[in-house]
Amino acid sequence: MMTPKLLRVALATASAALSLVSVLAISAKAEEYYFTIQNNTDLAISQVFVSEDGTNWGYFTLKSNIAPKTEGEMTWGENTNHEACSQWIKVGFENGDVTKPAKFDFCQNPSLVVD
Repeated sequence: MMTPKLLRVALATASAALSLVSVLAISAKAEEYYFTIQNNTDLAISQVFVSEDGTNWGYFTLKSNIAPKTEGEMTWGENTNHEACSQWIKVGFENGDVTKPAKFDFCQNPSLVVD
């Protein structure tokens, strides 16, 4: 049988543990990775592709094209959180053209400019 003092310690410990779990859950959500794309071209960007190895490509689902002379924000999927900061990237335009792949470090510079 627990004494009142031991019960208070157990409840305080459980409360602290629940608070820590809450803070960690909020922190994990707050650390969502994102970057911006500044489209300085005369065509809308309709696709954004990334690859860690330059061979296997994934893509971002765009809610809408990134219009010429505007900026869009891209959010990484949780499944990519453990990938390297340095990635190959290429973009596709509304007319079907696709840029050549270029290496980009998203940790050093989370703002990609497409000229």
